[in-house]
Amino acid sequence: MGLIKQKLVIFCRKVLFFHIWPLVFNLFKHRPLDEKLVLFAYNRNYSSMPDNMAGVFEYLKNKGFNCVEMASPKSGLKRFLFNLRFQKYYAVCRCVFLTDNFDPVYAHEPREGTRVIQLWHACGAFKKWGYSTADLAWGADKKSLSTFPMHNTYTDVFVSARTVIPCYAEAFGCNEKIIRPFGTPRTDVFFDGAFVSSQRETLQKLFPDIGERKIILYAPTFRGSNPAEAYNENRLNLERLKEALSKEYVLLLKLHPFTEKKFDLTEEEKEKSGDFVFNISSLVSTQTALCAADILISDYSSLIFEYSLLERPMLFFAYDLEEYNRERSFYFDYKSFVPGKTVTDTDGIIKAIETGDFEKEKVAPFRKKFMSACDGNCTRRIAEYAVSR
Repeated sequence: MGLIKQKLVIFCRKVLFFHIWPLVFNLFKHRPLDEKLVLFAYNRNYSSMPDNMAGVFEYLKNKGFNCVEMASPKSGLKRFLFNLRFQKYYAVCRCVFLTDNFDPVYAHEPREGTRVIQLWHACGAFKKWGYSTADLAWGADKKSLSTFPMHNTYTDVFVSARTVIPCYAEAFGCNEKIIRPFGTPRTDVFFDGAFVSSQRETLQKLFPDIGERKIILYAPTFRGSNPAEAYNENRLNLERLKEALSKEYVLLLKLHPFTEKKFDLTEEEKEKSGDFVFNISSLVSTQTALCAADILISDYSSLIFEYSLLERPMLFFAYDLEEYNRERSFYFDYKSFVPGKTVTDTDGIIKAIETGDFEKEKVAPFRKKFMSACDGNCTRRIAEYAVSR
């Protein structure tokens, strides 16, 4: 029964991908191009418009463009009807912005005069994705990718630095010529001094117990072979961390959007961690968390690229590096790539913080190499390019 269901799913997807979506698009593509229509399309893995496109949306809206937010429902009849409506708009729009995979765009080429712009949701290039992960535990299998192509219709891809262009070309299976180092829109706030300096106060209002203590932000990526099965595991000994660091520090948890609703501290952990550990995952933005943090602890998360703009210390809690590298892989050798000290257990974290041994000298060259196109003007630069002729 499982095999029959699988074949039926593939059959239905083929009908949609190769017949219905192109048919609807072709019905409308002969209409005049709407020079003011700009689409912002994404799947509802996000609770609101992705932050990497929100600034572009507001910028173009203020310039008089008809900016249409198109958030795809997760499944069912609503999603089917949404995709038909998307093809209708896609056939006549000036450009469409994406920040992730979006299947309805890949079923056929855009019409002449329409730009398909991939902003991507992460800076730099860290763990692999797209065609780079074909046949890995994380990625799709090569047979599926050959049947249902993805990332195949972009006219423009914007990245945070020239250094990562080959990585994106590999991941998207595209020509390097369409990849432009114009920066990443959501990084603009890190160049706003007033915003950066005010975010600690924002957190203190939510969590008065922080007091005057320094903030350690723990922001790991998720584990699991796909978004639906994503999970987090707590390998930190919170009791040990509190005992060693709580007089001078607090620990804030900021989990990946795929897992923030699936994970919380146990009642026992909450009782033992007391006024030292705070789960801020669904309460504040990533930008607020990063700007407020004095130290970032991560693992394989691309948030390290944004945090490098602040040139503050980082630690890399890579307790499962060998396994993660085998299942997902990286574009660069992990240990020589990360801009900070690598540790594998709680005692390593405590020792690094107590001694100040973060290997912070790695941060500035890392920022220069991977974030050189981010200068506080990315939103304007990308938005104006998108609607230029």
